Amino acid sequence: MENGTMEDMDVLWEKVECKRYELCRNITPAKLTPYLRQCKVLDEQDEDEILNSLLLPAKANRTSRLLDILRTKGERGYVAFLESLEFYYPELYKSVTGKDPTRRFSTIV
Repeated sequence: MENGTMEDMDVLWEKVECKRYELCRNITPAKLTPYLRQCKVLDEQDEDEILNSLLLPAKANRTSRLLDILRTKGERGYVAFLESLEFYYPELYKSVTGKDPTRRFSTIV
């Protein structure tokens, strides 16, 4: 997926958007943010906003904001998000990608 065009990224993110409700209901953002920070996709400010903003009172709101931020990160955001899903939420990874998780090490870190 290296050097994907903006159009390609829109198609990939659309797969995530189609599962947004399911993702927001099932993901705990605090579980994913350390990995996403390690991959340098999120910074400290992003993590603080996602986990501590008073404007995001519910877990589903925080997860929704996480998805919004990751989408602005382009291909790296998409890849890191899928890797985090594959590791922490293999059933959601399969739901989004249609593929079984491989549990391989990150291509980003």
